[in-house]
Amino acid sequence: MARYLETQLDFIFFFYGLSFLLLGALCLVLARRQHDDNSTMIRLTGLFSCVHGISEWLDMTALIAGDASEFVLARAAVSVASFVVLAEAGRQGALARGIPMPGPWILVAILIVIGLVGAVDGLSSAKATSRYLLAAPGAVLVGVAVYLSRGDYAGSARPLMVAIAAAFVGYAAAAGIVVEPAPFWPADIVNQTTFEQIAGVPIQLVRGLIAVTLAALTWAAWGRRLMETFDYPDYSNHLKRQFVGVLITLFAILLLGWALTNYFGKICREGIEAEARGDSALLVNGLEREIAVADAMVRALAASPAIVPLLGDGQGAGAGIARSVLELDAGAVEAIRSFVVDRAGMIVGSSDASDRSWLGLPSLRAVGWFEQAIAGRVVREFRLDPPQRLRTYLTASPIRGAGGQIQGVAVLEISLEKLAAVMSRFDPAFFVVDGRGVVIITNRGDEFLRTLWPRPDLPRMQLDEQFGAPARQPLFDRELFGAGWTDFGGRRSYVIRQPIEDTEVSLVLAIPVKGILASRLLGIVITLQVAIAALFYFFGLDRGVRDRLQRQLREELQSRTQALALQAVTDALTGLFNRMKFNERLEEELERYKRSRVPFSLIIFDIDHFKEVNDIFGHPMGDQVLIRLSQTVAASVRRADLLARWGGEEFALLLADTDAASAYETAKKLRLLVAHTLFEQVGTVTASFGVAQVLPGDNAEMLVARADNALYRAKLNGRNRVELSLPVVDMVELSPTG
Repeated sequence: MARYLETQLDFIFFFYGLSFLLLGALCLVLARRQHDDNSTMIRLTGLFSCVHGISEWLDMTALIAGDASEFVLARAAVSVASFVVLAEAGRQGALARGIPMPGPWILVAILIVIGLVGAVDGLSSAKATSRYLLAAPGAVLVGVAVYLSRGDYAGSARPLMVAIAAAFVGYAAAAGIVVEPAPFWPADIVNQTTFEQIAGVPIQLVRGLIAVTLAALTWAAWGRRLMETFDYPDYSNHLKRQFVGVLITLFAILLLGWALTNYFGKICREGIEAEARGDSALLVNGLEREIAVADAMVRALAASPAIVPLLGDGQGAGAGIARSVLELDAGAVEAIRSFVVDRAGMIVGSSDASDRSWLGLPSLRAVGWFEQAIAGRVVREFRLDPPQRLRTYLTASPIRGAGGQIQGVAVLEISLEKLAAVMSRFDPAFFVVDGRGVVIITNRGDEFLRTLWPRPDLPRMQLDEQFGAPARQPLFDRELFGAGWTDFGGRRSYVIRQPIEDTEVSLVLAIPVKGILASRLLGIVITLQVAIAALFYFFGLDRGVRDRLQRQLREELQSRTQALALQAVTDALTGLFNRMKFNERLEEELERYKRSRVPFSLIIFDIDHFKEVNDIFGHPMGDQVLIRLSQTVAASVRRADLLARWGGEEFALLLADTDAASAYETAKKLRLLVAHTLFEQVGTVTASFGVAQVLPGDNAEMLVARADNALYRAKLNGRNRVELSLPVVDMVELSPTG
């Protein structure tokens, strides 16, 4: 559990900081609305919460983007500043409750002490001291002041105040006693490290949970006070539902945000692991390709008949040819040396005529690689010359006679310096280590000859004696096998170890988690955005809830006004606009025409022989015909047009941005639509249409008169037809009846 939560520290810092920011926002809003002895303490507590939340987010930033000495100092300063505000909040709260307290000078004195501790004992000691002298007493005093103020609240809110006081005391213990490890008592015993070892969770998670508990309790106490102030059942029920809903929403946001952050981190982590495997294979293949040439050359040398004379008396033309072969083979692979050793361990031939011994040894019988080779085993050995810091690779192969018996050993030794120079240009940190865990090749020059992990199974190596370098602590706390996530250089890193076949040497590649945390940052940012939206919603609840009744009254009044206004312009029977609305719209269209000169048209139509429908089928059925016809025509006109009941069985249709020709075509379609519509019991009816286009100088009466005149002509010409108004109005005296 502890190991898992270590990988979640970025989200824990985010959650911790967000909880305090939420608490701070609540306290600041409360302080603005509350005017009593506690308002100063509440305001300072809110300020502390906001500054401390920012401090935790700065810690999260350092974890994600890396740290620097200046940033460490800045984060410490922000943290101490937040604790100063908390201590002052506790002092003000105690004074408001009549508890004698020293003046503000006490804070200055404490800051001087913290500064002196930091100058003498380091930053970690200063941070621990600030928690002992500021955070712990400040949180306790705030808790005491809240507890003593419980009498200011009604009975139902008092338990909440007691719970808030207890939470502040709990925070005093979590933040003011469990401190950063420091080299003095009790910080060297009771600290964050020991807490995590015992509890299995980081103390930041506990502090965050306390902060979110404080926020929830504070909000609940405020809500309870509002309920008692307004004393309205609907309002109280709304606040209760709101409280539960927001808590569930915030919990769901954080839970889903945590899952999203882990998902993004998993994607990046898998990518880094795949990249590390590929980089490791690339480095190992490059190293093995380099030594494979030497392996092949020494095997060819061991199988060459030309070197057999060296295993005899070593004299004669054959021996000279053998030495020439050794020199050629050494030159072909740029070897330091190639030589032949007989069964007695004596060098009988070498590419360097002056080299007749191995490191000054007259016989190689006791040398490990010779013992392996003469026994018929493969020899692949990486070597390091400490004084010269020269890295070489030695490979040996047994020389067999015609009967298969081993007569000697062929040896080739090449320099690895060129290869090391090429590999040093590789970006991710890698280390080629020997069997003792000592770095012999790396792209991190400062780590050359350093031990990667402790080897308790071997005698303790004195590196300052063996390699002329001071002994340093191993980079890892234990020997690594395979691949996994571990601490490297103070950062969580993916480390993979891959052995070089048939050697004691292995490659260790380390990739820090910076990329993973940056990827996880995307999940954190998304969570923050959603949480901010919820936070804005939360701060809007106060005004929204308290204004709810007034808003409802305003909405009801507005709804009634709109209904009356709509009723005033709507025909009660058909639901179409009435003549008053038609007249208003007609005036608007005329004004628009005067400005833009874009024509519009008017269609007036009525039902033919409608009086007969009423007489035969009754007025209720006549009303149904009007309703059905209104619905049919309304569904067939544009939304920009206005269909109104003109009166009785007569209707008017205003066509915006439409000339006479288009209006005429529209009227023809509507005539056919009406004629083909079936009405219950009545069957079918027809309608006559008069069409007129607005003309320059027209007013409402003139345009209506022309359209009405065209309608009359449609009636005169046989009904169930469309007539278009002529530019000169035809003064018709006849008034045919419907």
